[in-house]
Amino acid sequence: MKRQKHTSPKKTINWWRWATLILLGLIIGSGIWFTTKVLTPYNDKIAQSADSDDSQAAFSVQLTKRQVNHIVDYYLNDYLKDSKIKYTLTVGDSAVLGGHFEFFGATIKFGLQFDPLVRPNGDVELKATKLNIGSLPVPISYVLNYVGHSYKLPSWVKLNSSQETVVLKLSKFKLQNGMQIKATKIDLPNDDIDFSVYLPSSSTKD
Repeated sequence: MKRQKHTSPKKTINWWRWATLILLGLIIGSGIWFTTKVLTPYNDKIAQSADSDDSQAAFSVQLTKRQVNHIVDYYLNDYLKDSKIKYTLTVGDSAVLGGHFEFFGATIKFGLQFDPLVRPNGDVELKATKLNIGSLPVPISYVLNYVGHSYKLPSWVKLNSSQETVVLKLSKFKLQNGMQIKATKIDLPNDDIDFSVYLPSSSTKD
């Protein structure tokens, strides 16, 4: 008589279990990447530089907050036209950087308030004072880290997340015609914003 072969029952694959494990792995991996990317201290070192020119300013310009906002909007719209990440800088009783970041598929909007300070060389230092980000307990340095790593910033804008400051190095910024500007006074509550304009030195002319 032929012996009947005993076949062991085939093992069924628990696809739901594997799908769950893969999903958990993706979530944990994404969280580690995001945390590592954002929590890495961002410190764009600010090199000491001489004043743009020791000569007298050609003329002074007095602006209102509304005029400054028009200028900033025009500049950012042109500068960020090819960038996927957009942001705004609005001047009111304080300067407010508005933007967003992605966290596990959710878009988180934020508004970061700054108090401006005019440096002796005409640069403007923005000191972060308050973060509006809904109910999330996110520190200011965390958002500045994200901005420094992910946002397209002009070369003359220097960010230091540990000191929670953003410096507008106007001494490094030139207009297309070679002229430079320095801030002389920023009094936002009284809507008084003054700049000095310097002509290009003769050595830089063609």
